[in-house]
Amino acid sequence: MRVVVLACALCWTSTCLAAVPAGDLSDLDALPLHVAPPAATAKAIEAAQDVKGSGPALFAVTVPLPVDLAGGVWDEPEAGVSRWRTRVYSAGAQSLLMEFARFRVPEEAALWIYDAGGHAVQGPYDARNHTADGSLWTAMVPGETAVIELQVPTRRREDVELHLGRLGHAYRNAAQLGDSGACNIDAVCPLGDAWREESRSVVKVQVPVTLGFVGLCSGTLVNNTAQDDRPFILTADHCGIGRIGSPASGVVVYWNFQNSACGVDNAPDDQAQSGATLRARDRDTDLSLIELNQPPSAAFNVYYAGWDASGAGGNSGVSIHHPSGDAKKISEFTAPLVAANVQITAGGPQIPAWEVRRWAQGTTEEGSSGSGLWNQNRRIVGVLSGGSAACEGNIDNDEPDFYARLERQWTAGAEPSAQLKAWLDPTGSGCRAIGGKNPGSAAPAECSDDSSGGGGGGALGLSLLLALLALCRYRIR
Repeated sequence: MRVVVLACALCWTSTCLAAVPAGDLSDLDALPLHVAPPAATAKAIEAAQDVKGSGPALFAVTVPLPVDLAGGVWDEPEAGVSRWRTRVYSAGAQSLLMEFARFRVPEEAALWIYDAGGHAVQGPYDARNHTADGSLWTAMVPGETAVIELQVPTRRREDVELHLGRLGHAYRNAAQLGDSGACNIDAVCPLGDAWREESRSVVKVQVPVTLGFVGLCSGTLVNNTAQDDRPFILTADHCGIGRIGSPASGVVVYWNFQNSACGVDNAPDDQAQSGATLRARDRDTDLSLIELNQPPSAAFNVYYAGWDASGAGGNSGVSIHHPSGDAKKISEFTAPLVAANVQITAGGPQIPAWEVRRWAQGTTEEGSSGSGLWNQNRRIVGVLSGGSAACEGNIDNDEPDFYARLERQWTAGAEPSAQLKAWLDPTGSGCRAIGGKNPGSAAPAECSDDSSGGGGGGALGLSLLLALLALCRYRIR
């Protein structure tokens, strides 16, 4: 991914800070270079590659690389504007990301991360990115070397607190487009034409994991009955958000990570935002709901997906997801969903799920976890937990996938921290289904337990049989 950066200005007060990188970058080689320890990085990668079982699709590791303001160079490119820069390096990295142990800056300040050529840029990170624990996780930039640049009005220089704690080294998927199986279908291909609005709600989710690993899942921006554009992202609990070493504050989401045309690999990852708050999770129903710390930028052109928590299931529909962290894909089912209870991890709970017996087109993979399952009424009825579906060359293997059911997540626990209802029906309307919408608009809601759209209705008896007989385990997505 290469981004052309415009030398526009960002103005918070009477001081204007130039967008980055602007002007001559020939002096970058003179900046200090902080090198990640190669032995520690190699050991971490080996450990990550040995990880099996539940969790997000691992693609990166982090290693300690402490850098504070003394490890960079200050200058004043223009009157009243101070600039601090340094470089970080990790040999063999496909891309780099960062965990700042301390990030506190004045409102007028801005931090950018960019590659050695100044083409790919993430940021600006500013006071809006402050988190309760004082940390900041950044999105990826390609290559082995990255530049960290902070601009701040000179009069506020002493108010900056900046300390890099760990450097993330992506060893797979992060810079390799087209890495998912050949039977996956780009969301921009004709199959996705009828689902363009829903596709705009789907995000790739970057998740910090315990032991210094970083993984990828999928998620969906969802509407609520207040229709107030709160940025709730629905994903799966097995992605690990909220567990020890996996704070929601470290989540990064990537909007519109999709190719520009069918059959073209050029998905940009510059529409990213960092930081979230965990609102609800429940292991027994594979529920995870986070709220982004900032509303998505208007430039991202997002969509708030509709959902149905009535238990109606569906006769047909799609899932939109990021298999293996790849550009956005779409999978289609054309047979009624079947209610099932499925154990997807050894010793784990029996998750109430919708079974997609087989995909008519497309499939899912690791990294697709947490993606939504839309029925024919364009409403999400489930969230991907796991399954056996995969590609065999250019076709899928006709194996099933299982999506945790929203109606079981609705009141999974008595407390708001363990259910969807408290967050997706904050008005107490009793609505169990609502349509999707654009920001600033409203969508119709259904305030009864009955669905307008059916599907899966004859599956209850079969689900009881499955609960007794089909206790086989399926791999986590």
